[in-house]
Amino acid sequence: MTYKHLKERSYYEEMYDRHTVEDCRWHEEPRPMSKEENDVKEGLTAGQIQWSHDFVTDMLLFQRAGDRYLQREETINEWMERDERRDAVLDRARTPIIRCPSCGRSMECVYKRLDYDIDDRKREWVEFILKCMPCKQSARVFENGQKVPEKPSLCVKCKKEVKLSTRTKNGKEYFIDTCKHCGHVEETLSVLDEDKKEPTQEEIDRFEYDKKRFCLTSAQGQRYKSWVEGMKLMKEETKEQEANVEYYDKLAEVKKLNIAGLEKLLKAVIKKAGYTDLHISMPPPDRQIIINFSVRDTEEKRESYDSEKTLQKIFEKALEDKNWALVSDGIHYRLGLLSGRIQGYETEEDLETLTKARVKKSMKAKKPKAHSEVAF
Repeated sequence: MTYKHLKERSYYEEMYDRHTVEDCRWHEEPRPMSKEENDVKEGLTAGQIQWSHDFVTDMLLFQRAGDRYLQREETINEWMERDERRDAVLDRARTPIIRCPSCGRSMECVYKRLDYDIDDRKREWVEFILKCMPCKQSARVFENGQKVPEKPSLCVKCKKEVKLSTRTKNGKEYFIDTCKHCGHVEETLSVLDEDKKEPTQEEIDRFEYDKKRFCLTSAQGQRYKSWVEGMKLMKEETKEQEANVEYYDKLAEVKKLNIAGLEKLLKAVIKKAGYTDLHISMPPPDRQIIINFSVRDTEEKRESYDSEKTLQKIFEKALEDKNWALVSDGIHYRLGLLSGRIQGYETEEDLETLTKARVKKSMKAKKPKAHSEVAF
């Protein structure tokens, strides 16, 4: 006889649904409020605290039932694949040749099963129960013929070793433990022959009622799946926003100036630093708004490099929260006349691009410089 693991799919579906009902029933059981919940009383009535407690409990139950639905098909498939694999292992296992210690004949396999380690279910092995029918001798061995180590059964009264035997009574098998020391006999009915307690009609009705509540239909499950995906997306968006606080703050702070407003702003800031005669040439109509500008440095002793860098810093400071920015080709100096280009950002997409570039530049400036490595 060989135990068969793989069963009809309906067996696994029913088992999974029963686990779901039992699990959700456990989560639904009334529980007293925690100390932390009871301590939060400021501004809340006892009824409000209880409502909050019940709401959280209902949400946990809602998610538990939904998660069980999402895991159902995958789990059932895993169970069936596991049992199919176990049956294949049993089918490949060959009965070892073990001779009866009394008559020397080859013992017959009466039962074959696959066992596993409770702590490590990946560690599996096959056990055989062999029997010599004429001599009634039996042996429990592994596939390689080694005996399965067994702890001796002890007498419930004197704790001495007992002799094991079986007998059949009224069509049921019983295990008999006979103490070699005090003579006490213990008789135990085989679990395979135990009468299973049939559920009452009330228990059946309650299970069917709870199954409808906790085991989601396909339509209910798809709605829950959409809810989970929506919550995940919202969480990712929130996480992105939290991780880019500076970006969103800067984007919200951008002040939009037209060309007239830009000209007025720049004339005021360059005058304080010794620059004058700002001239702006209007750009031709195009997708990008890029204007040319020129200014005159009124300080005779300021060198070209210092003049360029000073004006660049003035422009960058003045435009850091505006919808305008210096073009990357920089500012050019010739005999006290400085020129360059400024780009305007008009659409929401353009402003996002500008803000991202500013945040990236800001992060790069904040990043600590690495210490020089010493070569040996």
